Amino acid sequence: MKKNVLVKILVGIVVIGGGLGYFVYQAMQSSWSYYYSVDEFSQSESSMKDVTFRIAGRVKPDSVARDLQAMTLSFILAGTNSEVPVVYKGTVPDNFTEDIEVVVEGRLDVDGTFQADLLLTRCESKYKAKVD
Repeated sequence: MKKNVLVKILVGIVVIGGGLGYFVYQAMQSSWSYYYSVDEFSQSESSMKDVTFRIAGRVKPDSVARDLQAMTLSFILAGTNSEVPVVYKGTVPDNFTEDIEVVVEGRLDVDGTFQADLLLTRCESKYKAKVD
């Protein structure tokens, strides 16, 4: 009888622990997203349809177009050898300019345009050493 109760308690702990672990994993999964470079993305573009992921690259100079009415921003994200057209709808960060490193998160549409849900900019002054 005592062994039966112990097994039930152990099974209950495993089930509850597994459930909690799964929920923690799901909640943190978006912050663990891998950043693909533009070149990595271009090499495996066909397998990335309908999947949310992040791409890091540099905004190509003279490629930025803004539609203030629709709050839409489009630009080309450039890598070393490849480029990806990006459309972002939402509030643009204050320090967004051309020729700056950005990270976009979203999905690739059927036309080959990356539909970004999130646009992050990097403040390069934080990463450069001060010159005395």
